[in-house]
Amino acid sequence: MNIKQLMEQAVVALEEDLRTLRPGRASSDLVGTLPVSAYGSSSQINALAAISANEQGQLIISPWDKSVIGAVENAIRDSQLGFSVINEGAQLRLTLPPMSQERRMEFVKLTQQKGEATRIKLRQIRTDALQDANRKKTCGEIREDELTRLTKDLNEAIDHANTKIKQAVEAKEKELLNV
Repeated sequence: MNIKQLMEQAVVALEEDLRTLRPGRASSDLVGTLPVSAYGSSSQINALAAISANEQGQLIISPWDKSVIGAVENAIRDSQLGFSVINEGAQLRLTLPPMSQERRMEFVKLTQQKGEATRIKLRQIRTDALQDANRKKTCGEIREDELTRLTKDLNEAIDHANTKIKQAVEAKEKELLNV
């Protein structure tokens, strides 16, 4: 796989992960990817149920097969996301507790940690690519000027990805603190 594609995948994974951090309002992104043990395997909630938000800021989860409602309820309770879950028989109603300033700061710190973890992943991708290129140069498969060009391209790709990471983290921090 292309090095730039690997870097882009890491950034996209971070953006997806940050979307699940609760900004204080109901969104299907909050629980849609939670794993549920149903039908003898693990599935995501959004594959088993319709998720919507109502005017009161609650999430309504309506499983297509009512036999999995208990498994979905258990997955939400086990996630420790802090939802109050009400089982209404045919659907689940999730109430989001209000976020305190302290909890918001915890989420900001978590956002920064996720950003740094992605930066580390990018540096590892670059290191692996450079080691491979140096090995190829030693074996005579590529020339010195090709190695220099590759190093320059990798550094530009890292800079571009780091800019995207910084923007994603700052946007999420702003969202968390301004809700």
